[in-house]
Amino acid sequence: MYRAVSFVLVFLLLACTITAISAAMAEAPGQTLLPSATEAVQAPTEAPTEEPQKPLPTIAAVEEHSQKKEDYTPRLSAPEKDDPCYYSSDNIFYASDYGMPNCTCYAWGRAYEINGEKPALSPYDACTWYDYNAENGFYDYGEEPKEGAIACWAYADGGPGHVAVVEDVEDDTVLLSNSAYSGDEFYMDTVPADDPSAGRDGWIFQGYIYVV
Repeated sequence: MYRAVSFVLVFLLLACTITAISAAMAEAPGQTLLPSATEAVQAPTEAPTEEPQKPLPTIAAVEEHSQKKEDYTPRLSAPEKDDPCYYSSDNIFYASDYGMPNCTCYAWGRAYEINGEKPALSPYDACTWYDYNAENGFYDYGEEPKEGAIACWAYADGGPGHVAVVEDVEDDTVLLSNSAYSGDEFYMDTVPADDPSAGRDGWIFQGYIYVV
């Protein structure tokens, strides 16, 4: 009887000791406890969210808006292939084998189309257009978007840059028509009017040339 009681006491003592050691290890400083499989699955994750792009305004809305403000007809679709402003030797870029798709050929042709005469714009890469105009004083220029103005960018890496044409300005949004070398023959996009990079992060926005 005495041996049985002793055995029970020894067993209880060992159980208490093991429990105390386990608790001490769990609370010891410097220890990192891995979450359980269930906790790992249920842990919230943060995924980067993309800013929703503003939809392009409808053709009817842009035309109506432009007519209310001034006599300006926005271009909202690609020019026809027989349009001499874009697809003939009248266009200095087309004549030099730098025809569309090409932003300079398009913007030069668009200015030609708007004014009905050949524009005095830079015959070189897009990144030269803004400074070329400022140095020669051909057209007014600045940072405010206006219909018919040519938006000019330089690339931060020293590339050829980009030019586009402002087709509509409404509230805080600018609608641009474009062409892209080795890319789209014609495309449109919207950019925020108050954005220092004019909607193109990583590019250097130089300003607008007011050919109208």
